[in-house]
Amino acid sequence: MSGRPPVRWLSIMFCMTFALHPAIATDALPGQIPGDTEDALAAAVSTALSLEVPVPTEAPPMQRPMRAVPASAPAWEHHAGPELQSLPMPYGDAQFERYRAAYLSPGGMQWLEAVYERSRPYAAYIQERIRYYGVPDELFFLPFIESEYSPKAVSRSGASGLWQFMRNSVGGYNMRIDDWIDERRDFMKSTDGALRKLRSNYEHFGDWLLAIASYNCGVGAMDKAIRASGGQRDYWALRDRGLLPKETALYIPKFLAIASIAMHGGRNRLSVSWTPSTDWVRIPLDRPVDIGMLASTANIPLDMVRAGNPELRYAVTPPDGSYAIKVPAEHETAVRTVLADKKVLMSVYMHMVKSGDTISALAKYYEVPVSMIARVNPGLNPDHIRIGQSIVIPAFKDKKPYAAPELPQGDELTFAGRYVIAKGDTFWSISLKYGVQPEVLAAKNGMSLSSILHEGLSLVVPILE
Repeated sequence: MSGRPPVRWLSIMFCMTFALHPAIATDALPGQIPGDTEDALAAAVSTALSLEVPVPTEAPPMQRPMRAVPASAPAWEHHAGPELQSLPMPYGDAQFERYRAAYLSPGGMQWLEAVYERSRPYAAYIQERIRYYGVPDELFFLPFIESEYSPKAVSRSGASGLWQFMRNSVGGYNMRIDDWIDERRDFMKSTDGALRKLRSNYEHFGDWLLAIASYNCGVGAMDKAIRASGGQRDYWALRDRGLLPKETALYIPKFLAIASIAMHGGRNRLSVSWTPSTDWVRIPLDRPVDIGMLASTANIPLDMVRAGNPELRYAVTPPDGSYAIKVPAEHETAVRTVLADKKVLMSVYMHMVKSGDTISALAKYYEVPVSMIARVNPGLNPDHIRIGQSIVIPAFKDKKPYAAPELPQGDELTFAGRYVIAKGDTFWSISLKYGVQPEVLAAKNGMSLSSILHEGLSLVVPILE
C-alpha cells in the first residue's frame, strides 16, 4: 500500500470535512481552501486515519433508488397532470359548454358513472384495439352516445350493438346476422368494424372531427356538405353555416363534452370505478352448447358469459358449430376441459312420437327451429318420423309436455276437396292444414304414411269450413 489512505478512509475524510467546514463544499474551489481551515482539515484527516471502521465483505442491498437530481412537486394544481387529449376541445363553444354543464350536473354525473361502469367488461379489449388502429383515445367514449355501452341497444332506425351498426352497413366487417346470432352485438367484431370505419373516414377526409361526424351522418352526406361549402373541410364551419344534418350538428359537441369530462373523471368529481375490466379469450365450438349449462359446469357466473356473448339470440350457440364462445381468460382452462368431455351441454326435453305428431308442430310448440331439432338428433329426417321414436328437443323455454291436438276422425269429415301436392309436402304437413289425422288422410287416398308423394299428385282432402 502507498502512503495514500484507503478509499474507505477518503470517504470518511470527505464526510467529516463537510461536517466541519461547510464552506469548503459550498464556496471554495479546488486549490482555494481558506487558510484558517488547513489545520482543522489536517486534524480531521489524522482523526479519520486513526478510526477502526469495519469493512463489510459485500455491499448492503440498496433499499431504494438514488436520485440523480433533486425531486420537486409538479407545478400542476392536481395530481393528474395536464389533460392528455388528442382531439381539440372547443372550450367556449355554446353547444359544447351546454352539454358540459348538463353532464356535470348531479344527474349527468350519475349517468356518466353508470355508463362507465357498464363499459367495464369491454374496456380492455376496446382500448387495446384503439391502440392497434392508431385512432384517438377519445373514441372509447363514442359508445356513450351511441348505445350507452349496452351491446343490445337498438335505435329507432334499427341500428344495433355498442357501435350501432345498421343491418345494411355490416358488409366487409365480418359480421354475421341470421336466426341464431346478430354479430352487430358482438363487442369484439363490432369494435373492430367501427374503428376500421372511423379510420377509413379519417383517411378520406384528413380530419378526425369530420371522420367522427360522418360516422353519424354518412360519408356521402359529409361530402355533400363540403361541396356546398365550396370545399371547406372544417366541422365547425360546416355546422355554423347550417350545412350539416341537425343530429350531426349536435353530435360532435355532445361527444367532445363527454370525452372532456369522462377522460379525466377524477378531476371532474366522478366516482372512479374500481371494477376491473375483463380479458377475454375466444374458444371455437364444434357443437351447440347451452351457455347456462356451460357456465354451471365450468363454474363461471352466467351473467359474465352472457355479457361476453350478447350476439346470441338464444341461450344456446348456433347448431352448425361455427361459433367461438368468449369467456374470461381466467376460466379458459376450465371451459376447455368441460368442452373436451364431449357431453351434450344442453338442457333438453325428450319427446316420444305419437300419432299425429310432426316435427313442425313440435318446433312451433317448443319455440325451437326445425333445423335445431334436426341438428341435435343425428340421422333424423323431419319429414319421416315414426310412432314410438324418441326425439331430443332443446329446452329454450319452460314448457309442459307436448300433446297433439285432438283431431276429428275420418268418419266425421266429408272428403270432397282436392289438394295438389307441392314440393316438400308430406302427409304430416297436409294433415295439419286440413285438421285430420295423417293416417286417415293416407287411408282415404289408398296410401300409407310411408308412401311417396309425387309433386303434382292430387289428393282427396276434407272441405274446410
